[in-house]
Amino acid sequence: MESNFDQDKIEHIQVNSLAELDQLVSQKFELPQRPYSTDIRAALELVAWNLENSDGPHFEIFRTEDHGLPGLPFVASFEPEPDVWGYGQTAPLAICQAALYRLKRVQFNLVSQDNNF
Repeated sequence: MESNFDQDKIEHIQVNSLAELDQLVSQKFELPQRPYSTDIRAALELVAWNLENSDGPHFEIFRTEDHGLPGLPFVASFEPEPDVWGYGQTAPLAICQAALYRLKRVQFNLVSQDNNF
């Protein structure tokens, strides 16, 4: 995984597989290694982490074909602001994207040819 920071102190990380994304989630949240990017039950552990570790926990997720990004119908958020969303091809990917970005200030780029976040 390659990493760098932008001027807003957001860490940008390139991951090459879903296994690397799972490892990143595990490291950043200090959780056991699990398939967070593919298993909805594992991804929901990030919601539990937020409930236990945030002063004002918030979570919502929905599926929309009309308002999402093309090919990314799942939308998740860990903030009550209406314009702060993580998008994903699947619900677990949307949860991982939103959790990493909003709770850990990490934006990942999944460069595998077969997967998009």
